[in-house]
Amino acid sequence: MTKIAIADDHELIRNGLRMLIDTSETMKVAIEASSLQSLLEALQSQKSDLLILDLNLGDTNGLKTIEQITKEYPDLPVLVLSAYPEEAYALHAFKSGAMGYLNKSAVTSELIDAIETVISGEKYISSAFEEILPLGTEPEKEEKALGELLSKREFQVLELIAEGKTPKEIAKEMSLSPKTISTYRTRIMEKLSIETPVQLQRFAYEAFGISS
Repeated sequence: MTKIAIADDHELIRNGLRMLIDTSETMKVAIEASSLQSLLEALQSQKSDLLILDLNLGDTNGLKTIEQITKEYPDLPVLVLSAYPEEAYALHAFKSGAMGYLNKSAVTSELIDAIETVISGEKYISSAFEEILPLGTEPEKEEKALGELLSKREFQVLELIAEGKTPKEIAKEMSLSPKTISTYRTRIMEKLSIETPVQLQRFAYEAFGISS
């Protein structure tokens, strides 16, 4: 019986995943956690064969969670289930140590396929994402994927956000109005499925490998 750990700060998501997994005759949910701290505490006493991980747990710095988990539990494969689009985030997740990446909009059958693939020791990316990444999950393709998702100006704004610059400072550096920068920020958030400026800041740090 494959034992699954679920880490997501939304109870509704955890409940849905548990119901789905419990319908399988070969899998069962062994751990449910709403934070990194509770996950680490549970892993100390309960063995799991796979971790389904949301990057936005709230008490941790996104992709740093993957690095910490894979360092402390190198035999525990991590399947990321995130609201962030694969084009922007998947390769960075793989670089951090994840074995699979799936968007939360995925259908049930795809999630089961992802779990089985990762359990078998292979990396998983969706078929749609694989079509635009013929070289697979190579981390060096990450910046290219993000650059293709965003326009040149949007990418530049994201880089400056990662440097910790305020909208006013970005406007001055790019010789644009603050209103224009605000428009770029909004477009970036829409393309990356990011809801708040705080999440955008966190994403920018992680996308360019900067410690917050």
